[in-house]
Amino acid sequence: MPGLLVTNNSGAVAREGEGRKRTHDGQLPPTMNGAVASVAGSPAHAPAQLADLPPELAHLGPEFYQPLTKLLQRASQETFNDLSDLLHGMANIPTPQQSNGVLANGYGGHANGAQDTSEANKQKKLMLIKFAQDNRAKFIKLLVLTEWGRKSAIDISKVIDLFQFVKGEEAAIDTIDERIEQIKVWSSVARQPNPDIRTALQILSKGKAEWIPDMGLIPPAPLSAEKVLNLFKYLNTSLAVRLNVHEKLPRHLKNWHVGSGRVTFVVDSEFELDVFAFSEDASKPWYFLDLRLLFTPAPSIAATSRFQLFLKAQLDATLANAGLSECYDFLHNFVLTHKIAVFRSQAHQLSRAGWAGSIKVEPVHRSLVVQYWTDRPGKKSWLEIGLSSGKPKNGKVSWKGPPVPCLAARWFRQGIEVREVNLDLDFHNLSLERTLKRIIALHIGHHLEAARNAISTNMTAKATFSEMEPGDCSLGVSLGGPDNSTTISLEPVTGRYTLKPYTPFSARAEHNINHARDPVAAIGPNLTQLLAQALQDSIQRHSQQLGWQIRSGKPLDKDSVKQATKLDVLQYTLYHPQGWNANWSLAAVISASGESWWCLETDSRTSTIHYSSQVRMKPSGARAPIHRTTLASIERVALQQLAFWVNKRALVAQNIPSAMKTEVNLSAPSGTENMPLGALRGWVLFLRTADLLVAHSDEDPWLEPSIRVTFHGFDADYVKVSHIATGTMVPSVAADMQKLMAASPPAGFTFHENGTFAMLLTTPFGEPMIDELKARLRDVNRLRSFTTILQQRKLKLIDSSLQQVKFQYGKNFKASVNFGQEHNIQVHLSAGNPHNRIRTFLVEIINERSPFFLPGQERTGLDRFCETLLFTRPILSTLTGLENAVPGNLHHPAVRAHHIGHYRITYANPLCSFDVKLKAKEDRTYWHIEDNIKRQPDTRPSLERNPNHKRLESLQSALNTLFSKQEQGWFGIRAGILADINGIPNALRALHQTVIACAAGGAYTLPPPICQHRIPPQMHIPLQSTQPYPRGATPRS
Repeated sequence: MPGLLVTNNSGAVAREGEGRKRTHDGQLPPTMNGAVASVAGSPAHAPAQLADLPPELAHLGPEFYQPLTKLLQRASQETFNDLSDLLHGMANIPTPQQSNGVLANGYGGHANGAQDTSEANKQKKLMLIKFAQDNRAKFIKLLVLTEWGRKSAIDISKVIDLFQFVKGEEAAIDTIDERIEQIKVWSSVARQPNPDIRTALQILSKGKAEWIPDMGLIPPAPLSAEKVLNLFKYLNTSLAVRLNVHEKLPRHLKNWHVGSGRVTFVVDSEFELDVFAFSEDASKPWYFLDLRLLFTPAPSIAATSRFQLFLKAQLDATLANAGLSECYDFLHNFVLTHKIAVFRSQAHQLSRAGWAGSIKVEPVHRSLVVQYWTDRPGKKSWLEIGLSSGKPKNGKVSWKGPPVPCLAARWFRQGIEVREVNLDLDFHNLSLERTLKRIIALHIGHHLEAARNAISTNMTAKATFSEMEPGDCSLGVSLGGPDNSTTISLEPVTGRYTLKPYTPFSARAEHNINHARDPVAAIGPNLTQLLAQALQDSIQRHSQQLGWQIRSGKPLDKDSVKQATKLDVLQYTLYHPQGWNANWSLAAVISASGESWWCLETDSRTSTIHYSSQVRMKPSGARAPIHRTTLASIERVALQQLAFWVNKRALVAQNIPSAMKTEVNLSAPSGTENMPLGALRGWVLFLRTADLLVAHSDEDPWLEPSIRVTFHGFDADYVKVSHIATGTMVPSVAADMQKLMAASPPAGFTFHENGTFAMLLTTPFGEPMIDELKARLRDVNRLRSFTTILQQRKLKLIDSSLQQVKFQYGKNFKASVNFGQEHNIQVHLSAGNPHNRIRTFLVEIINERSPFFLPGQERTGLDRFCETLLFTRPILSTLTGLENAVPGNLHHPAVRAHHIGHYRITYANPLCSFDVKLKAKEDRTYWHIEDNIKRQPDTRPSLERNPNHKRLESLQSALNTLFSKQEQGWFGIRAGILADINGIPNALRALHQTVIACAAGGAYTLPPPICQHRIPPQMHIPLQSTQPYPRGATPRS
């Protein structure tokens, strides 16, 4: 015990420190509670005796006390507050004004040593004295407490520890007494009496025991069926009369029926209660008979169960004391509480089974809170099922009576109670899982509806909702065609968003939605990007099969694409189909309305868009699915649109008006049944003929007013774009053209009997065909004009095309004219053709660049060309024959053409020269053969300019004779010959024979020329020998 002083056997106090238990380091432990312990006996028994001592008392630290300083501070503050109130009270006491100068507050001078003896002054002094006495007593007590605490603080602390210890022991003793009493009570129930084996054997064997006393009770006679029926009728009537006449039933027990001597009250979805009574008197009690629960799942209550016995005792007491109304309240609250218990049990089962980790059950007194989607971030959602008082919000009581409590549910969606939705929960067939599915279906429907409203109206969104099955709630969204779609739904248990079909793009979008701060707001953008990327990927996969290449180099800015297309661009890709150059791209632009195709002309260096035009596949109808056939059709339509825009730009630059229309072939040709409708459509460009042809004022039109141009195709290997230009010739020209086409149809040009024609135009990709069309029309006009001229000149057409005409203008003379270049028509002559001598002049004539005109010639170059061929054919044929008469003789004679109407003939042996010129006389054309000996020396050939030169007398005599003759087609004059067109051959032959006949035999010495010449001055040229001049060359004039 604390404070116990222990002595030894001799009564002497043990020496301090002897026999005390020491610590491990040999030091004495501190004494308990400051008491000096002396242990009797020998030092050997000291450790054992110390071990039997009780444990040290628990010490209460300073934190369990209120410090004295707090008491002093509160006393000081209270004194200050009282003094302030006192002063205010004294100031409020009215004081009369003194005539001797004393102030109202008591201060001021004193007149003749007199004091203020007013009642107000006395009252103030009394109040001040009372305040001083009261507070003086208070502070005296504080002084006493302070002195006492300073001296006895340690002892008081020990007394407090001891008091605390005693209180704990008393509490422990009381607890032990209570537990022993409970054990005794519980044991009486579990105890069983000793079995009476002897009595049991006697009864089982004989049916009775002799030692059991007989009370002499006479059993009642059994009731007959008639008496039983009469008894039940009486009871039924009695009960019906009591209920209809004497009882005032609550409104919830109005549903009742009587039968078999009992009254059955039915409360829908709650219970059926059977009671009976022995009297019609309402003062007599009712008695409980049976109870059946009308909801599922509900237990069946056995008549002999412990619960039935307890319930009967409780309800009999309630019926006897308070009647049917209180009995209803008791059973009603019991059923409501039991339903909540059933929901709670089902919630715990769900949390341990299929909904494990996704719901959290929080039981509250007579209420249940089930939180679902516990793993979702953000604010929580839960369902609360509990009791509702049924009181109206306005607080008014209905005429039907006071409200009755009922089960009610509240739904909190992300921390906010949802009041506008009718939950319509089933409290008859209790199923928390079905209830949760109902709530989650509403929650999912709310999310999907918000997501559908957030999705662009250009996209197709179809939502499917279900009121009871959350797995059937989904939102289908498609962008473009129905093939590019996705379906979003929520997993009912976890609340995670799922996307179908599952792709790498959908996996990324699903992750972004589930980890977003606001998943509902993230659905729209993520689904839009998902479908845009999926559509872009589908286009890329099918475009690779067609050989499209993605545009390389500096990418275009998305803002530039948006500005060019006027669309809210989500994704875009620039493709280069086969054969397209770097400046043109076929862009697949994906927006909220789907994919759209654009032809873009860009600058590869600056990545700027110069032109943009949308490729429109169909005038109406559904969008074609993305596959290889569709992309091929898009490429064809894009080529058409690109080609026509290039041509349109060229027409605008040349100020040529045009009109463009769209034509659709609604009846698909054979072999194109599966081709999209967009591939059967095309653009037609209409042009005026007058803007394409340069017609002379005196020339009649040969074409109808308009030309129709359509796109024909694209050759990716040669990077060529083809167009077909169709038109109609006037009937007068069509007849001649039909003969020409029948005789020699040109390639790339078709002609029909009704005058319509079609020509194929081929241009490089990205280049306009306007210049090509003009050139081809010009070629057709030239071909038409040329064939007309050939017919007029009676020349034979051998072969023709729009660019070349081959004809025959003599027995063995053929020529071809090439119209390939607009201002440089080429003339090709066969080898040995005498007109090769003047081919350069013929080219100048046919291109209308020669100033020389034959008399009576037309102005057109083609007509002048044909006329020149016919006019010069006799003379050139003869000259060529004379040159080739002696093989190897290059200068005997030598012919030089100055132009088509002037030729010079020179002979070396004998030396002489003649000029043949074309002259007109009396509207007739003649060839004039002039002897150069009559001309001035400086106009003669160089060999004849020598003053010492003298012609042979024999040659001069022969020439004089020739010039005096007259033959058919020619006649001589004094110094030459005049011959018509057909007579010039005979005249030239006669001149040639005359000169050759005068040739000197042996060696002939040429006279020296006046100027330095390539021929040596003393060269000896034998007769018929080879001259030093190259073939076709002549001495300089």
